[in-house]
Amino acid sequence: MRSKISIFLMVSLAVSLCALTTLAQEKEQEGQLFLIAEVVVKPSMVSQYEAHAKEVLELATKYNFPYPYNLFSTNDYYYYYAFPMKNFADIDNLYKAFDEWFKKMGEKESQEMMKSALGTYAYESFFLHRYAPDLSYTPEKPRLKPEEEKFFYWGFCFIQPGKEKEVAENFKKFVSLYKGKGADMGWDTLIGDVGTKMPLFSYVMWGKDAADFWSHSKEVEGIVGEEVGKIWEETLTYLRKFDIKMGMGRKELSYTPKKD
Repeated sequence: MRSKISIFLMVSLAVSLCALTTLAQEKEQEGQLFLIAEVVVKPSMVSQYEAHAKEVLELATKYNFPYPYNLFSTNDYYYYYAFPMKNFADIDNLYKAFDEWFKKMGEKESQEMMKSALGTYAYESFFLHRYAPDLSYTPEKPRLKPEEEKFFYWGFCFIQPGKEKEVAENFKKFVSLYKGKGADMGWDTLIGDVGTKMPLFSYVMWGKDAADFWSHSKEVEGIVGEEVGKIWEETLTYLRKFDIKMGMGRKELSYTPKKD
């Protein structure tokens, strides 16, 4: 998968980061870690909120905030800011970077940024996801270039406690099936960590837009055959809930620090 939001969210995030670091220091394992901020925006305030997100991007660029983030928005007005972290210790470094950023902005710019977010969102929350390469599939020859991956389909598998192994094995079966058939549509699997309703596996797939995603998904189904349906039906028996989020990657509102 691929945030800086209101000044209120920043302060909340700073507090949350301290708690997350304390809780998770001994849980480190291999795989890219992502700190995700979820913001539920009021439907009538989308334009104002996105103006605020643009202002935050401009301030991050102006003061060369050292951590990148990618922004995603869904069709039900959820906004997700994903910060890639090296490890749990890096979360504390992100917190320190926020503190330095606030100091560079000063009171005037911080206050202006605060005002631009007032009343635009209902609430925000924070959680961690970890990339699981062994449960993900990257085609040898991907159909889409990274810049073409704009629409995303995000499936959430809330697993029955104690059935994580079975679901993991089925994800590996999906990987083997798609790889064996040479399917050109892949996915990234994320394991829910601190702040999520665990046990949780989620997966992200991409298309140029919604029409492209669904039409090509149908083509891929024809390539991989009926076996994919059988594996999925079995997987569902291990889940307590399955949710879907769909939306767009917002590269124009995402941030990458300048290289020295």
